[in-house]
Order: sequence, then C-alpha cells, then structure tokens
Amino acid sequence: MAERSGGLHGGAGGFLILDKPRGFTSHDVVARVRRLTGERRVGHAGTLDPLATGVLVVCLGKATRLAEYVSEGDKIYRAEVRLGVVTDTWDAEGAILSEADPSPITCQAVEEVLARFTGEIWQTPPAFSALKQQGRPLYRLARRGVTVEPPPRRVTIYRISLDLWAPPRMTLTVYCSKGTYIRSLAHDIGQALGVGAHLAGLVRLAVGPFRLEEAISLEALARSAQEGDWPVHLVPMARALEHLGAVVVEGPILEDILHGRQVPLEHPQKEGLCAAYDVHGELLAILAYDAQSGLWQPRKVLMDEPKRQRDADAI
Repeated sequence: MAERSGGLHGGAGGFLILDKPRGFTSHDVVARVRRLTGERRVGHAGTLDPLATGVLVVCLGKATRLAEYVSEGDKIYRAEVRLGVVTDTWDAEGAILSEADPSPITCQAVEEVLARFTGEIWQTPPAFSALKQQGRPLYRLARRGVTVEPPPRRVTIYRISLDLWAPPRMTLTVYCSKGTYIRSLAHDIGQALGVGAHLAGLVRLAVGPFRLEEAISLEALARSAQEGDWPVHLVPMARALEHLGAVVVEGPILEDILHGRQVPLEHPQKEGLCAAYDVHGELLAILAYDAQSGLWQPRKVLMDEPKRQRDADAI
C-alpha cells in the first residue's frame, strides 16, 4: 500500500492529535506521519515513552515552530502503579532490582502519601530518560552501565486522585505541569510507602487544550492518507495558542511585524506573549512584550512575505 500523500501546500501548518500506540517511540510516530502525509517538516510536542499510550501532538509544516508552546502546557495522565517491585527504569520494562511485600499497605496509607506529592515538589528524573547530559541521552549512558544522577527539578502536581485500589496495583489520575515524570512519581510513592513501586501502565489524557477524546489512531490516519483526505484531521495552529492573548493587526503594524520590528499595540496585557492575527484570522506571529520600551517584539513570524503578497493580490 502506498503511504505517501501530497504533503501540505502553500506553507500551511497544523497539528495532528494522535493516540500513540503502546510500543512506539514518539520518534517512530513522527517517522510514520512523515511517510503517510508526504510532509517533510514533522515533529512532536512532548515525548511519550514506548510503554505509554495516549495524546501525542504531532506538528506539521509551520506548526513545528509552535511545538514549544504546546509542550509547555499542563498534562493529565492515567497511571497504573504496581507496589512492591522496583525496577531500574522505574517502569514495567526494566530489570527488577528489589521486591517487598505490599500487603500491609492500606488505601488510607496511600491517600495520605499522595497528599504529600501534591503542590510544588522536587522530583528526580529517571536515569533511563531522554534528558541529555553532555549532549547524550541519559538512557544511552545508563544502558552502558554509566552511573547517571540527573539533577532534581521543580514540578507542580496540581491534583492526584486514587481511582482504583486493587492491591498490589492502583490507578491514579495525575494533573501536573510540564516536565513531570510519572515514572518518577510512581517510584517516589513506592519509596514513601516503604515497599517500592514502578509504573505499570500510562495513558496521557491531555496536553494543554488537546484531549484524548479528539485523538485519532495511526490506523485511522493511514486510511485517510490512502484516500487522500488526511488534512481533514489537522487542528489549526491557533488551538495551541488559546492560553495567550490575541490581537488583530493590519496596515503598517502588520508590515512592521512581518519585518521583525517592535510595534505598539492596544492590548490590555502588558506582559508575556500574545498571538497576532490578520483581519482574515490567519496567524501572523508570536509577540513578546518588552517592558523597557513598552512595545511588542515579534518572537516568531509565521506568515512569510510571498504569502502576504498573494493574499493582497487576491483582494
């Protein structure tokens, strides 16, 4: 079956919200999407481990330049934690390091420990992770037997709910900030309970505004690619920027933005970022407020001059 489609046209871009299958790396999914769509510029916003399933936001075309704004969004996970067994990867794919009897652990004890992991916490990432040390992923160093000690990082756990207690397993729903490792959370909960634990299964339910309910499978995307209508699944770039302020510009200000010049804006927000659109609703640029000048500086310009000229000629 031919997989390659025609790719995007006219410098367009958008997101595919995919339900990543278990056993695939995020890179595997990007490579498959590239083959199916024929689009060269493809990336993802936020890595999922091969063990995990759920929301993987894949960026195509110009949307690859917005990946950082998606990955910065909060996340929601459904995690299955297995008490009493510690592995070297802190998940079910690793080698067992130790075992303990979890039978004395009660539901009440779990609830009390979970409360200690709510709020801003220090968390040490797993040694087997994609974080880089001196330019090399930590998991490669760990697999070679190199001792890896990632520095702890500050993350926020907004809420943890205990959805199912079926010892020695439990199912949690975790609402958290970017950068949170659920494998680390499972490991740390096990340590706090005194019996150890590892992550047995993981589903990412949400990334920023994108939810699992709107995700499609790779199989569904492949069918659409074969029929030539895969772009119907593209989500507009503006969806990733809903948390930012928005401003509509035209005339000289639009021209200044396209040329990377600072501009004054009638905008109530006087800090952070905002998204600039033209009068047709097309995303032009991401702007950052410069408190020193009181002006807005283009950080990323997404409409190129030829596209602007074509739009002007069509009027």
